[in-house]
Amino acid sequence: MCRNGSKGEFPELHFTRQINPKTIAMRKKMKNAFVGVVALLLLLGGCGVLYRVNLTFAKQNPGGNDFLARWMGARFFLQGVQPYDDRVGLATQQWIYGHAADPSRGEDLSRFAYPLYAMIFFGPFGFFDFTTARALWMTVLEMSTAAFALLTAAIAGWESQRGKTVVWILFALSGYFGIRAIINGNPVVIVGLFLASAIFLFGKGFPLQAGIVLAFATIKPQIAIFPILWLVLWCLFQKRYSLLISFGGTLAVLIGASMLLVPNWIMLNIREIIAYPAYTEPGTPSAVFGLWFGETGKAAGWIFSLLLLSGLLWIWAKNLKGSCQNFLFIMGITISVAPLLGIPFDPGNEYLLLLPIALGISIWKDSSWKNIIPWALTLAAIFFGLWMIFLFTVQKGTQPVQNPILLFPLPVFLLAWFALLSIRNKRSLPAG
Repeated sequence: MCRNGSKGEFPELHFTRQINPKTIAMRKKMKNAFVGVVALLLLLGGCGVLYRVNLTFAKQNPGGNDFLARWMGARFFLQGVQPYDDRVGLATQQWIYGHAADPSRGEDLSRFAYPLYAMIFFGPFGFFDFTTARALWMTVLEMSTAAFALLTAAIAGWESQRGKTVVWILFALSGYFGIRAIINGNPVVIVGLFLASAIFLFGKGFPLQAGIVLAFATIKPQIAIFPILWLVLWCLFQKRYSLLISFGGTLAVLIGASMLLVPNWIMLNIREIIAYPAYTEPGTPSAVFGLWFGETGKAAGWIFSLLLLSGLLWIWAKNLKGSCQNFLFIMGITISVAPLLGIPFDPGNEYLLLLPIALGISIWKDSSWKNIIPWALTLAAIFFGLWMIFLFTVQKGTQPVQNPILLFPLPVFLLAWFALLSIRNKRSLPAG
């Protein structure tokens, strides 16, 4: 006898298996753990491949001078000699030139001019021979560049678009300043990673962690001073004290711990910083203009830098109580103009300008062709423009030497770009 339906079908029966919520949670944890292990294995495998490629490159191509002085300092430090000792600089010079460097012949003294606590990062590499250490360091810089690119995309707000993000990472790795930083072993990559991490964490509501990370960006203070100063001042006037406390506390610990190892390291470091501009390639508008136009050029360069600095301070003053969006806008301007403000800033350190580039092209956030085309064309113009300037102005020697003119194109382009953005948004630049 059928009790349901006019055609004699049996009623549908639905069986529901009751699963313990704890079992579901456990399965989810196991799945996440499995994915994490696979990702870690892939990462380690990728690092292994990169290391082998970098080791082959390091064996076949001498160089890495930006890293050499740091490695030599670490090597001596592990033997109980403080890295500011004259013996460290002399050993580096003999490694490069076969004799003590002569600045009058354009030879770099290659001395250790970093805070002592930078040994947290350089120290472990002192256990290896230079070729191995250089290959390992290049691998660290390549992975850090990829991470820096991801963070800058996230700060700019378009990291969720996978195609753009992949292109952006490749741009960061293969662009002029990215390639130069990796091959030469420039620690600016690490500074950029810490600075971007601090801004990202701060924006996500983790000010204490952001302050701790920000303190480590001071391992190369001359390139991080202006963005750090802007962040600190903005937090102060916004009464966001958590970041300031953690930043100050971490920096105090780093300085104090270093003084336990070398009590007078601060004075030794200041001595190196003061001497640095005298033996390095021109890294300020005054030095570059002086190279081209003599004493008149030097004076014009200082006037140029002072005018830019005055303009930046005025913009800061107008925006100290501005919104978070405005904070990022001014951060982009600050990083863009920093190479031109009169503090020695090797053009290679303009790697840091990847952050304002990401902020600048964030006006094309969505994935429509209307936005992808100008986004890609702008990146292509920067990519090929910088490489062409380098190739047409490079000075040939035992190794290619970049022309000081490379100090200007990217900062000037970005400053013009942010000025156009302010006009496009129909508001004055310093509007809070």
